[in-house]
Amino acid sequence: MEFKSVVGWRRSIRFFDPWRGVEREKVQCILEAIYRAPRVLEVDFVRVLVVERDRLSPEKMQALKTPTTTAQLDMAPVYVFFYADVSMLESALNGANFRELIRLGVLNPSHGWNERFVADTATPYLRAVVDDPDRVPLRPPSAGEEAGPMVSRETLRLARTAIGIAQEYALLAAFDQGLAAQLSGVSVNAARAILGIPDTWIPSSPMLLGYHGESREAGGQRPREPFEEDFFELRYPHPFYREPAVVQRLTAAEMIQAPAPFSWRMNEVRGLARKFGLPE
Repeated sequence: MEFKSVVGWRRSIRFFDPWRGVEREKVQCILEAIYRAPRVLEVDFVRVLVVERDRLSPEKMQALKTPTTTAQLDMAPVYVFFYADVSMLESALNGANFRELIRLGVLNPSHGWNERFVADTATPYLRAVVDDPDRVPLRPPSAGEEAGPMVSRETLRLARTAIGIAQEYALLAAFDQGLAAQLSGVSVNAARAILGIPDTWIPSSPMLLGYHGESREAGGQRPREPFEEDFFELRYPHPFYREPAVVQRLTAAEMIQAPAPFSWRMNEVRGLARKFGLPE
């Protein structure tokens, strides 16, 4: 699928075909896309764990659910869990990743990169991030559990940025292959226990994956606030001018599509609820 069309057709799908699994090669394609996503400070933060719904016991399924995600978890055949291993920032302090990119011609003298810069500037910067005294618990305390280990607030920010990049690559790779997907919530503590997640991994929203149980349009593209409220130019609050000709061109390319709600959407939702035995 052409990139603009992939962006335009992405939806947060909440009705999956529960009987149709996802081909392993399509899951691998998503992982390959994540594997090639940009890395924050060239640190290998991202960890991804793929779970097939039907390989979980009913008890584990129930433990993962939150009040807002019960139906989606029951229907989606595959869960893709995203984590960031914050210990990898400390592992990067030897500068090996930077040196490898210098060797490959990715980081170059034209931009100030050489062995001395790695030793005197780049790796000391990473050390400063790791040792920053502004520290927070890796995970907040919960009932019956202590808070996770302390890390610098900046480490946490970088790790979460890395997860966000990975999630977006995964979503676009999924829709490019005709799949349906949604970033969703689960019980973080239950997932950590069920999946055997190390203490140094921080979680984010997993991606539910499958085939569309609802129409591809899913009622239309989600409405947004005015463009000028989000995007600025030169200095805040001067808005970035939205050129109508560009909007027209992106509409023709399917990036911008008809907004929700379609006139028939509620009829579709009622029909889907009956089909899947859900409340109307």
